[in-house]
Amino acid sequence: MPEKDLPETTVSDVELRGVTVRFGRHTAVDDLSFTLHRGECTILLGLNGAGKSTTMRVLTGLLAPDTGTVRLFGADPLSQSIEARRSFGYLPEEGILDGQLTLREHLELVGALHRMSPQARRERSAMLVERLSLSGVLDRPVGGYSRGFRQRASLAVVLLHDPAFVILDEPVTGLDPEQQTAFHELIKEMARERVMLLSTHLLSEARQLADRVLVLASGRCTYDGPMADDERLRTALIGEGA
Repeated sequence: MPEKDLPETTVSDVELRGVTVRFGRHTAVDDLSFTLHRGECTILLGLNGAGKSTTMRVLTGLLAPDTGTVRLFGADPLSQSIEARRSFGYLPEEGILDGQLTLREHLELVGALHRMSPQARRERSAMLVERLSLSGVLDRPVGGYSRGFRQRASLAVVLLHDPAFVILDEPVTGLDPEQQTAFHELIKEMARERVMLLSTHLLSEARQLADRVLVLASGRCTYDGPMADDERLRTALIGEGA
């Protein structure tokens, strides 16, 4: 997949510092800090409720932290939302597609929102549709897609503006093994020139993809490093040995 020139920065590409998020008396993310770099696929690993989705929402500016700061290529996703949103593509676990619209309509709408020229929108859409094998469903309402087609279509929409930072929240949930393998290969390819953050609760998926693993347990980072032995990661997942 052709790559654009990524933003240059003298600091970390993506940086999260001292972030805490509370919902009432519950602390979802607790004093979390990490940096992410292009060319590296980072897996955010944790059990359900560990704070993975909350962390991703903070990174995208969809949720303001109670304390702490976030920078995407130097931009604050809250106070500089336009600059920050140009730099990332986000696929939440619940999906992003309107079942009544076709994929073509989604791509046209998102391209217009990102102020892409008609020519750039057509060229980029055509490349993604071909690369993700979506030509056969391009003009069908996405509500009739299988789970595999829906995930591939969502990825085409997320990648349309060629983001430097790609955030995928549990992207292979519900896919069959063959679909998972194809999706994993695409993720590996994308990670070569981008900042890539993928969440999962599966050690097997982390083993497949991770250049680096960030383990969350009860909102805290209990491990940050390369893939370790399963016992060490399981201990981190339950918040011991942090």
